[in-house]
Amino acid sequence: GLPYFTMPLVKGESLRARLARQGELPVNEAVRTLREIAGALAFAHESGVVHRDIKPDNVLLSGGVAMVTDFGVAKALSASTTSGESSLTSLGVALGTPAYMSPEQASADPLVDHRADIYAWGVLAYELLTGSPPFAGRPAAAMLAAHVSEVVEPVSRRRPAIPPALSALVMKCLEKRPADRPQRAEELVHALDALST
Repeated sequence: GLPYFTMPLVKGESLRARLARQGELPVNEAVRTLREIAGALAFAHESGVVHRDIKPDNVLLSGGVAMVTDFGVAKALSASTTSGESSLTSLGVALGTPAYMSPEQASADPLVDHRADIYAWGVLAYELLTGSPPFAGRPAAAMLAAHVSEVVEPVSRRRPAIPPALSALVMKCLEKRPADRPQRAEELVHALDALST
């Protein structure tokens, strides 16, 4: 009668360890990894879950495949859009990791939805392609403020060799307003599939 769950043993390393070891990834490897992460997010969102803490530390690389882990601050989509609910985010507490938080998370908006994961995916993509997230090197409070109000330096300026379509996709994910980003992780998957062909 005791509920429990099992998790697979993942042999490999985190995406954070890979980045620390080699810095920015080759474009083809970055596209493949980002596509696998987007696929995991699409599955989570279709299953009614918002991750809310997408970052290299929460992606494990095993057998050449990226796996999204640590749903510790995840929230059910139905709960994330219900007003008047008693939850940490409805109390004005920002949850997540400052370097990867969407503007709505940084401002502790209680109506954070799956598009926050799309923003975090954009930050992660930016880091895979340039070696660091957009507002790196700032204290947490300054980083949160930057996510809310500062325009991100174009990824193509930091790494001109990135294909224009990939650069445009990353920058669209980093739009401040959720309505201006891709609306579904599945859109990211399709865009990356088109880049791979």
